[in-house]
Amino acid sequence: MKLRQSRLDRLEKDVLDESRPLAPILRQVIALGGHAHSQPLRTWALRELKGYEGTDVPIPDYRKISAPLVMDGIAGMYQFRKQQVSMFDLPDFVRDDLGTELRFGRGVGEIESLLAKDPSEAVPIAPPMAAELAAVMSQNPARQVLRLYWAVHPSALEGLLDQIRTRLVELVGELRAVMPQGQQDPTPDQVAQALQNISIVTGDNSSVTVTAPMALAHRRGSARAEVNGAGPRSISRSTVLWITLAILITAALATGLAMWL
Repeated sequence: MKLRQSRLDRLEKDVLDESRPLAPILRQVIALGGHAHSQPLRTWALRELKGYEGTDVPIPDYRKISAPLVMDGIAGMYQFRKQQVSMFDLPDFVRDDLGTELRFGRGVGEIESLLAKDPSEAVPIAPPMAAELAAVMSQNPARQVLRLYWAVHPSALEGLLDQIRTRLVELVGELRAVMPQGQQDPTPDQVAQALQNISIVTGDNSSVTVTAPMALAHRRGSARAEVNGAGPRSISRSTVLWITLAILITAALATGLAMWL
């Protein structure tokens, strides 16, 4: 009689197959976390699937990639494309936030789709409020910035996906280590024990164990744990900068309209 293939067996087989996309594998992890009653495991896999953008969850360090910040535009009679942006091209209030390093918070399925389009072409990733920032940078009459974006090399995105796959292999290995031989599926206690050795590094380099309550971290501070959403919510420095940019754009438009009238 042929024994059924356990959820962990299927997960191990798929995650070790480099040709298998990560999105369906992460859905298996959500199902495994459900059967093991592991909320932290389900939460982490769901965040990797849906992405970190628009949430209070800090983007992990393994999602940090390097890419040049470039711009397309017009200078006199000439057009330029993918011209690298220097620190002096940027307004002073965003120089600390826009550079050659970004934390890529998009979901795994979207990342895999970006790589499937053209694996030899750099992927353009726009920063928040890129159009408004380009308008501010176009105040110089000699140059008009039409587009501002990071030119992300496909190898950087492939490396990000490889980091996630490695963590999935680590998860399988930890579960195998705590499960006795012959056991089909892990128990809730075994999942909790395995997750104690797997950690995520938050945006400020503070280690946060997956089994801990959801942690929020300031950009330059230490992470704090909050249970059931309790406790004050902080506004990040980058959020303040983008609000400032929006106010400046609004004021400039109002001034221009007043002068026209």
